[in-house]
This record gives sequence, structure tokens and C-alpha cells, in this order.
Amino acid sequence: MISHGTAAALHGLWDKAPLLVDVTVPVEAGRKIDGIRCRRCRYPEPEEVEFFNGVAVTTVARTLVDLAGMVGMATLKKTVGRAAIRRKLDLQAVDLAIYNAKRRRGLKALELALVPYRGKDGKAPDVRSDFETLLLPELLDAGLARPGCNVPLQIAGERLVVDFLWEKQRVVVETDGRETHETPDAFQGDRRRDQFLASAGYRVVRVTWEQVHVERTAVLRRIKNSLQT
Repeated sequence: MISHGTAAALHGLWDKAPLLVDVTVPVEAGRKIDGIRCRRCRYPEPEEVEFFNGVAVTTVARTLVDLAGMVGMATLKKTVGRAAIRRKLDLQAVDLAIYNAKRRRGLKALELALVPYRGKDGKAPDVRSDFETLLLPELLDAGLARPGCNVPLQIAGERLVVDFLWEKQRVVVETDGRETHETPDAFQGDRRRDQFLASAGYRVVRVTWEQVHVERTAVLRRIKNSLQT
């Protein structure tokens, strides 16, 4: 059964697959095969298996459990975030996979990586980019209330979807990634969005990828101040 890093790549959680194909087998027997890496772990339960073109592969939930014991925290957080972006982060399924895993290594790290995605409704938030999955945990770690993610707003006949929203305080945070926000058309579109939001009484805080990496504390402080004003 395809598992671990290879399964992560098949599910779109990793950009590249490992050089060796990761598989989990029911018993350790037979000869070694070049290019195949057998993983020593509990064989998946039926609910932890799905199929790609007839090939068995561990589900996203089980794959996250498998990876938790073999990758660093930064990679684990990014992988969980990718699962959320792709609408594949089923928290109930992950909790069951964690329960089935018993005392496997990395489970505490996985629980920590899941914290930002455990909303009150039991569903993962509607995040849509790596930037959003980077910033959301930082907002919560800074003690800010959990924002709405990719919330649609209807303003003067226009439908706008904002990245993060605190409706009570009427504060919007927009994540400006370089790939999508540095073209002339994007610049004009962003200014137009800001005008619509301001006309409806919303305060907009725009955050760039560079700012989060270079002046993260200052950015979070400015957001916090906007919520308290």
C-alpha cells in the first residue's frame, strides 16, 4: 500500500514525491525491490485506505499520522495546511487515525499542528493558500480571536471574499502574496476592494509574505491594535 511521503505527494500535500516509493506492507517478507522503501508501522485499517487508479493508498488522515513521526514541525504544519487548502482535512477522520495509532511517535506534534484548524463547528476553516495557513496559526498564537476565513461579503452589489474577517470589530486582513498581488491589474483590483470595504465601515490591514517573515511581531501587533481600536 502506498503510504508516507509518496501518499502525501499523491494527495497533493507535498510538491514532490520522495525518490523512493514509500509502501506499508502487511508482513515483512520477500525480497527487496529497488526503488521501493518498506515502512515499519501498523497496517492501515479499512477506513484508512482509498484507491488511486486501482492502487491502494493511505488516506490523508492516516498519511498525516504516518508523517508526524518522520518530519519536522515546520513540514508537518505545512502538510496539514495543504490538506486544509485542498478540502481534505477531515478532523474526525484524523482523530480516529490518531486513536488507532495509540502511542506512535509524533502524535503530540500532529495535535499541535491541528490546533489552528479546530473551529467551534468541528470543521476545518476555509483557507485557500499557503500564505493563509502560515498566518492563521500566528494570529491565534498571538492571542487574537479566531477570524472567519474567506468570508463572502455583499457590498453595494459587489460580492467580495475577504481572507480573514473579525465581523464584530469590522476588521479585515488580506494576505498579499507576490505571485497574485504584484501585477498592475491586481494592484488596481486591491485598491478597488479596499474602497468598497472602507465605504461599508471595514478597516483593512494588508500583510505581505515578506512582512510575516521579516517583521512578524510588528505585523501581529498592528493587527491586534486594529482590533482594539
